[in-house]
Amino acid sequence: MAFFASIESRKQAAFIINSILLVSSLILIGTGASLMGFYRLHLLSALTIDFVIVPTVLTGGGLLTLLIAFFGFAAFLKEDGCYLYWYASLVSIDFIFLIAGIASSVRLLFDIQVGFLSSDVISELKLYESDTWVQYKWDTLQSEFTCCGAYGYHQGYTDWKKTIMGAHWNSVPDSCCLTYYPGCGSSLFDYDDLREVITKINIHGCIPIMKTRLKTHVNYILMTFAGVGGILAVLQLMIIVLSCCLASNFSQGDDFSVYDYETRSRGGSISKRYHPGTETDFYPEPTQEVPTSI
Repeated sequence: MAFFASIESRKQAAFIINSILLVSSLILIGTGASLMGFYRLHLLSALTIDFVIVPTVLTGGGLLTLLIAFFGFAAFLKEDGCYLYWYASLVSIDFIFLIAGIASSVRLLFDIQVGFLSSDVISELKLYESDTWVQYKWDTLQSEFTCCGAYGYHQGYTDWKKTIMGAHWNSVPDSCCLTYYPGCGSSLFDYDDLREVITKINIHGCIPIMKTRLKTHVNYILMTFAGVGGILAVLQLMIIVLSCCLASNFSQGDDFSVYDYETRSRGGSISKRYHPGTETDFYPEPTQEVPTSI
């Protein structure tokens, strides 16, 4: 294209694309942080690993893009071919992370629509008392989303019957309680009347509660990321090509500016040197002829 014919136009285009990547990196970081901090997607790893991959790629990829963008500005200003080749290599790595994030977000969209048919959460609930990370995950989910257990409305809390806590002590975690205090979930299954149970704990399972939020909020975030991520991937490919072209141009310019060469012409010798950026690339240096003996 004619716009990219000159070095200056390539630099301008690279600066614009790099600026877009810089701004988008901040948006990616904020979106990934909200998915982990507000929606707690990373705590749903028992359903599918994509709940961990997507926010991690958004946050980590955004930080990587931010650092690469700053490095890119330095490389463009320095006009160093080696720096630009390094910049193109880093953008290539970031491109791979972005594609992985887009693929995971599309898979996660499909999983949300299907409803996690292949997920097995009960096996993780059984680890509640022996695994501190599992305990933290489910206490956080149950307290923040006012749910108890995994599956089903009205009967989600009964999933805890399949664990050691429920089978041996007829109890549910204290994080299920409407009003929290130590031991509030003890002997909960001793109550046969559901009307008594609902006065003490949340009875809905966490998965249907989360699924409602996922479909109403997270779905749109994932679809937006998949679309915008595709555009960013194209921009990254463009800036990789531009960086390599500029690196080649700057390297050739360095070669001409370092090495002088001489040519012979009739009537004497002249020395020509290359000076990039001047109106005349070459200028002659007259040489004084040494007079011969008379």
